[in-house]
Amino acid sequence: MKFTTVSIGGRLIESITAGLYDGNLNCLREYIQNSIDEEAKNVEIYFENGNKDLIIKDDGHGMSRDELEAALSIGVSNKKEEDAGWRGIGIWSGISSCKRIVIITKKKNDKKYRIEIDNDNLRNEYLSNKPVLDILTGVTGEIVELPLGKDDSFENDHFTEVRLESILPPQKNIFTEKEIQKYLWRNVPAPFDEKKFSFASDIDKWLEEKNVRPQKVNIEFNGNKIFRPPLSSDIFFDKITKKEFVDINGKLIAVGWFLTSNENKVLKEPNSGIYFKKKGFTIGNENTVRNQFSGTYNAWQYGEIHIISKELRENSSRNSFELNNTIVLPFLEDVGKFIGQLQMQNRFQSSNIDSNTIKKTHKLLDVGDYKSAEKNITKFRKNSTVNFPIDPALQEMKPLIETVSKQEKQEIDDLEGKIQQMKPDIQNKKKEQLEALINNLPTQVKNSIKRATKKGQKYPEMSVTDPIRKILQEKTELDDNEIFNLSRAAYGWENITQADKPPLLVIDPVKDPGRGNTHRNRNLRFGVMVYTLHDLFVNLSKHETGKESRKWYEDATDDENYEMLGYMYSLIGLIYRMIEKSEKYQP
Repeated sequence: MKFTTVSIGGRLIESITAGLYDGNLNCLREYIQNSIDEEAKNVEIYFENGNKDLIIKDDGHGMSRDELEAALSIGVSNKKEEDAGWRGIGIWSGISSCKRIVIITKKKNDKKYRIEIDNDNLRNEYLSNKPVLDILTGVTGEIVELPLGKDDSFENDHFTEVRLESILPPQKNIFTEKEIQKYLWRNVPAPFDEKKFSFASDIDKWLEEKNVRPQKVNIEFNGNKIFRPPLSSDIFFDKITKKEFVDINGKLIAVGWFLTSNENKVLKEPNSGIYFKKKGFTIGNENTVRNQFSGTYNAWQYGEIHIISKELRENSSRNSFELNNTIVLPFLEDVGKFIGQLQMQNRFQSSNIDSNTIKKTHKLLDVGDYKSAEKNITKFRKNSTVNFPIDPALQEMKPLIETVSKQEKQEIDDLEGKIQQMKPDIQNKKKEQLEALINNLPTQVKNSIKRATKKGQKYPEMSVTDPIRKILQEKTELDDNEIFNLSRAAYGWENITQADKPPLLVIDPVKDPGRGNTHRNRNLRFGVMVYTLHDLFVNLSKHETGKESRKWYEDATDDENYEMLGYMYSLIGLIYRMIEKSEKYQP
């Protein structure tokens, strides 16, 4: 069958342009790839016209009229294997982002040329059945010659400027300074910032030894140089993990470097993620790598996996690999296995290092809470042992983790010693606080307490306060707001029956017979509380010391006992005052 121009409709343009780049910033990668292939040393990206236009300008070779015309071909590329771009459609990649694409270019010893693509008109023709050539001819202007500016040199100046003019409203939330900067540092072959990232030279040297030579190009956005992450060093262990990925014949197809967080927590932007890289450009995102492992991976590493093999080709949208040969799936499987090994290392690290618990323990001791500090230390001691992974690339990390673990265990020992030193001082303060409380009690209660043994009892809650209501509601999971009902349900009592004989005292005299038994029952309950207090603190101590029923008291620490004594004595003082104010019962 012989194809003619009418055999291919306009919808093909949608598939190979907007279909690949719609709704993202990947067009920037395409233009930067073109700049690098033209051997640009500098690429400037900046906004103009109140952030309505985005400009990508380089100092590459530039294009002659014929070369500019050839660059506008679709799906035709004369690029070499070592070039960054290869699809032959990159110059059209900005269609879905703006109203117009304007290209201005100049070669040495040549004129300056300009051409414009009307994206609005092109989008309007997408759904038509017009032949592709007719559509492209209609939306693409003529190549025009521009006069040289006063600073332009016919002999020496060379550049290409791509202008994405009038960014479309739906794209405004993507084409922002923040999102563009984030995209650039993640996706383009920017260098490390050696002032902030101390591992930069070692990583670059190793990559060059493995024939990975990221493009040497200076990329600036709005006047600021773009560096690729990580942008910090002190968050990592001082060891670079270097991994080689080989095929079944032992041929090197990719190399990776990885840094591990020196704290047991997931790394945060911009210092997080593991990325596939090819010729310095990112393939996919951080999930592209981690999704090769089917299990749970805690992202404590930052790293890059650089593709060396020419057989590993990224797909058109650059978010994964083409399944075009027999090495792709085994390679991705090896990557998944290595991520699993990293996770195993993370578990080993977690079982041996717990810097967060140590930091928390220090803070607790700073405020004198040695009881919680002791609990933290117990938690630290209970960490279980986990086997270290077997991958040879990770073996240098094991002694490093073990050294830190040894240091932390020594720090824990020191903290335990500090706690033992703190205890007497804290307990003395508790004694002083208890003594001050006792001295403020009613005289009779105070004198009785001072005559009694210093070994006291405790009761942590007052029975008629809002905190008691709240804790009863939480513990019983009941919605009732009445402490009377909450107490009955919580502790299994029903009614307080009236004795045959009338009471001798009342705290709430019955003055309104029409109100029923409310006052009488309140007096009964107060009487029960008086006995309950005696039974809980005195009878229990006298008859059941050392038994399960006294465990709640005897398992408490010494300073907790002093606190509980204070609560108990306050309650006794309250009951004493209420009894003191009780009246003779008047039938």
